[in-house]
Amino acid sequence: MHWINNDVPFQEHPKKDKIIYYSRYFNCHPLLMQYLFLHGMENTEELYNIFSPSFDNLHDPFLLNDMKKAGNRILKGIHQQEKILVFGDYDCDGITSTSILYKYLKKNGVDVSYRLPLREEGYGISPYAITEAASIGVSLIITVDNGSSAHEAMGEAAKRGIDVIVTDHHEILGENPNCYAFINPKRHDNLYPFPELCGAGVAFKLVHALCLLKKQNWDTEVKEYIELATLGTIADLMPLKGENRIICKLGLRRMNVAPSIVFREIIRRLKVNQINSGTIGFQIAPIFNALGRIDDPNYAVAILTNNTVNPKDITNLFEFNQKRKQLTAEQFASCEKVISVNNLANNNIIIIYGNYHHGLIGILASKIAEKYHKPAIVISENGTGSCRSVNGTPFSIINTLNRCKNHLTRFGGHQAAAGFSIKPHAELLNNFIQNMQISAQHEGPLKPVKHFFAECSPQYFATSIYNDIHLLEPFGQGFSQPIFLSNSLMFTETQTFGKENSHGKLTLPSNECFYLFNRGGIVNKLRNQEIKLFYSSTTNDSDEFIVHGIKKA
Repeated sequence: MHWINNDVPFQEHPKKDKIIYYSRYFNCHPLLMQYLFLHGMENTEELYNIFSPSFDNLHDPFLLNDMKKAGNRILKGIHQQEKILVFGDYDCDGITSTSILYKYLKKNGVDVSYRLPLREEGYGISPYAITEAASIGVSLIITVDNGSSAHEAMGEAAKRGIDVIVTDHHEILGENPNCYAFINPKRHDNLYPFPELCGAGVAFKLVHALCLLKKQNWDTEVKEYIELATLGTIADLMPLKGENRIICKLGLRRMNVAPSIVFREIIRRLKVNQINSGTIGFQIAPIFNALGRIDDPNYAVAILTNNTVNPKDITNLFEFNQKRKQLTAEQFASCEKVISVNNLANNNIIIIYGNYHHGLIGILASKIAEKYHKPAIVISENGTGSCRSVNGTPFSIINTLNRCKNHLTRFGGHQAAAGFSIKPHAELLNNFIQNMQISAQHEGPLKPVKHFFAECSPQYFATSIYNDIHLLEPFGQGFSQPIFLSNSLMFTETQTFGKENSHGKLTLPSNECFYLFNRGGIVNKLRNQEIKLFYSSTTNDSDEFIVHGIKKA
């Protein structure tokens, strides 16, 4: 792994005076203000949205194409007491976006139901789902987090006289869907100033529009939905900039100050004092994603939209996630065995086919890519494949797939992650695997690069920077927590922990401790060695850090 510095030293920064001015104005450490400048956040309005966000800073929802048309059609459906169906997706973004819209419509006395497909049914609304809706008298369907490419389903709805409002945020492949209204900030004729909303973000904007059309008090209503929009945004790995930052900052504030009953119970079970983006991304989002991976995501919507909380339901959520973790560990061990026996680690791309749970293949591919520093593909027995590139490299897994598309029935994705379907025939699979190895050569050699922000001793961070790091929340996609390079350190106390001692902990005589996750095997070798660490804060305590890399002093 090659590490490079992200920015010039503070003393040499060309905008040093401006950084100092803003750091004093917003009462933030200059080094952290410099980090904001590094990410292009250096004008007064952007900085106000970071340090003092307000619901008033959110964009007008009617700037989204077709929003007013959609809102008026929904109000007509409410007035005429039509049966309305909210059709979502099985991941956390789909669960939260469904919950936002269903919760609002139900609260306003609408005859509304919801439907999320099971993972084995496949992504998005289908002609079968339209037929199913027609059979129970639905006359208006609103999709959330899907529908942009559901052309067959739109045709079926037209035949049956059902109006469909598509709300989505995914890339649009081909023509716009032929539906009553199409709300997607990624529309080619988009007029909205922020195209990076997730599905829950778009559903949140639709509820905002409905409140305005009905002349309801949005300042009161918004508190009902901001947590869900925050969870969906962070879970779906959306860039935490612009409007997403405002939504998530306000959502985190709500979770910490006055959480809704469901989140209050989940937070209590997690035994955490402070909810931050890491808590959501690594602890809360996986709980809801687990249902979509191995069970029924409709159960999660029922929990999130209920006016009361049943402790047994929360217990079940945690148990589903534990089952998902156990199943993932078992199947990853199987993957590692296949890689070892067949010497796959030497290939350009590590590709595995076998009896792997279709809801876990994405996680397995990610874990393989992370461990072996090679692009990875895991294909389940039904021919569903999930692909991951290597973080910190320009390797494009979607371009690699595109050169082999003749083998596939369908595929999609982006540079870092993709998915596909292939007929699970032995000869076809073998040809695909061989051609993918050749295709990967066009992407050039893999040279993983990680960036650190500045040199800073852990002691200085703990005493002078730690209290301000929380001001920069939320951290996540496109705005990760700053990584620092330490001064020379020597550890006399080392230990391992976790299952099979897979994790490590280094402690300085001054009590600062550093965690090395999934690197327990090297910890004892570091005792009494003079080293430098690339580290970030756990944000739980001033003297607790996560190690991202090690450098000889």
